[in-house]
Amino acid sequence: MMDDRTFLDELRQIVVRRAAAMHLVDTLAFVAEVADRLEEDPVFGEFVPAEYSGSGGRGRQFRVHGFTQLDESDGTLGLVIGKWLDSDTPETLTTAEGVRLSGLIENFVLEAVESRLNERITESNSAYELACQLQNLGRKVYRIRLHIFSNQPLSQKFKEEVFGSVAGIPIERHIWDLHRLKAIYESSREREAVEINLSKFGSPGIPCIEAARTDKLRSYLCVIDGTLLADLFERYGSRLLEGNVRSFLGMKGNVNKGIRGTIQDVPSLFFAYNNGIAATAADLIVEDVGGRHLVTGMVDFQIVNGGQTTASILNARKKDKLSLSGVTVQMKLTEVNRDDAHDLIPKIAQFANTQNKVAVADFFANHPFHRKIEEISRRLQIPAKAGARIQSRWFYERSRGQFQNERLYLTKAKKDAFDLEYPADQVINKTDLAKYDNAWREKPYWISLGAQKNFTKFADQFESKDPEVSESEYWNKISPNYGDSYYQKIVAVAIVWKRTESIVSAGRGDWYEGDYRAQIVSYSLALLFHALRSQGGEFDLMQVWARQGTDGVLEDCIRNIAVVVQKAILSPRQGMTNVGEWTKKEDCWKVVRELAVPCVRQLDRWTVSRDDYRKAKEEGKKQGVQDEGISLQKTVLGLTSSGYWLALLKWPKLKDLLPPADCNLVIKASSLQGFKKINIEKDWRRLLEIRQMCEDEGFRKA
Repeated sequence: MMDDRTFLDELRQIVVRRAAAMHLVDTLAFVAEVADRLEEDPVFGEFVPAEYSGSGGRGRQFRVHGFTQLDESDGTLGLVIGKWLDSDTPETLTTAEGVRLSGLIENFVLEAVESRLNERITESNSAYELACQLQNLGRKVYRIRLHIFSNQPLSQKFKEEVFGSVAGIPIERHIWDLHRLKAIYESSREREAVEINLSKFGSPGIPCIEAARTDKLRSYLCVIDGTLLADLFERYGSRLLEGNVRSFLGMKGNVNKGIRGTIQDVPSLFFAYNNGIAATAADLIVEDVGGRHLVTGMVDFQIVNGGQTTASILNARKKDKLSLSGVTVQMKLTEVNRDDAHDLIPKIAQFANTQNKVAVADFFANHPFHRKIEEISRRLQIPAKAGARIQSRWFYERSRGQFQNERLYLTKAKKDAFDLEYPADQVINKTDLAKYDNAWREKPYWISLGAQKNFTKFADQFESKDPEVSESEYWNKISPNYGDSYYQKIVAVAIVWKRTESIVSAGRGDWYEGDYRAQIVSYSLALLFHALRSQGGEFDLMQVWARQGTDGVLEDCIRNIAVVVQKAILSPRQGMTNVGEWTKKEDCWKVVRELAVPCVRQLDRWTVSRDDYRKAKEEGKKQGVQDEGISLQKTVLGLTSSGYWLALLKWPKLKDLLPPADCNLVIKASSLQGFKKINIEKDWRRLLEIRQMCEDEGFRKA
């Protein structure tokens, strides 16, 4: 464990690098860094930068550095303010300063709701979108979360969470101080666990029956009172929804209407009519009370299926003013060993979500696509640069904070070596990758939906559309399309994207009006790719990979494109005033792609013919097939050499679990001599399926 001063120094370096890369002052770079790290924590959500300050009625001062989008599942909206202190030593964030910062964002809410602040903000500022949401969606906002980011340790005297209201809307306050940030950065978890004591909700507990038990988990069949479920969701909101399931949750009219009708007309039959919910927890307290087993406490309670039901029950009580008396909900509750949660919860969520099918690719970071891209990124060096002694790599971060976590506890010498091999500006996370992929596919309006929704759209390409083809079979079929050449192209888009961000930022005070940079960048690159395709060519991404950069001609063209794109997206069609919402519409893209882009005629050196592009793509796929086979063979051989298959042969459950043909395959793989007789890819793949199947049933090599 590092001390506070060491972590503060690490955080300073991270912020300085981000400030330089994103052309931001330190405070805004700090806010962006923390928001990125918190994005997958349900108490936070998807961040939109929106720097704005001013004064209002009765001399009220207000300031905001960004907000999180309205979460339709629980009606929460977040406002963010940052306090960055450039100091070598941790200095306490006093109670007075905490109250002042909280007051600044509370005043923004008051001005927006009561004094039509949106009419005083230019429409090109992202804060206009926030003010409009507060003004127009007041009845839909059930709770406002005030987030204060600080690199100072919070005074122990300060009461962090406040339960009151601002402009009639309930609020809660979250202060992410140095200690809290340090705990998050040091932890591999992507969110903070919620600890629930049911007695605090006036409940004696949830009746349960143990249904299954292994060394990794315990499953219970439960009956949860509708009022308790609504109380829990009202208090904790989408913090209780497993992160990726949350991306799919919307208040679908027919489902919500049916639930409301049952609660209103026949509440006692809710249990019979509704499919119930599935949930997990890292720890459960189960007590024998009067001869009944009751769940009385839960740690990290997560609803992995039934978020729609949960949100609709609360909605019926809060919006429709219906009584939940007599409403009960069936619940399958699984306690998962903390060490195995990362692997088991995605599977529980995947198989629980059968009513509204959710793509396997959308669950966490364990889909083979992400593992494959991670493996390529650790192996593939970038082309040598003149004067560079060490060839670096791009780092693919398939889980939040992976890059920082891997370097956090290294010695100084090893950290310096790590930084040379993986420079901080050569990191791509999984939502970044989805953004780059969809820009290349000319879907900037998807990107404008936000990181999580865009990722959902991106993940659709990994989902089997044929009910006769399983997800693993489908992945095996398409996997060669996502080899080294695909990764190189994604890195190339990342390079151009980052350069375009710099070009747009540099236009501040000239042509760039200072907001919606992400939308300008995504639409500009999509238009660049579209314009070249319209002329029968393709943008030469492999040249960007080879150079690891661009040139003046390309950058001048990108600048010209960005200028006209900004004008188009800041001029929504008639009847729309919200620029953020306009950029989410395909109609916006239809307008932008018709813009004249004469500068592309000067990009001969950055253009390849469609035929050459197609040939290169086919070659990449062939190479991907070959690489896939080599990788499979190498993995199976490694397991042979380590004695894995030999140990599996001695496992008592093996013969009951596998048919004779599979047992014979394991016998072959158990020795080097036998391994040499396995010479087809189908058998290598089957062996890895056998390994997964056996491990799911409890096998572990000693």
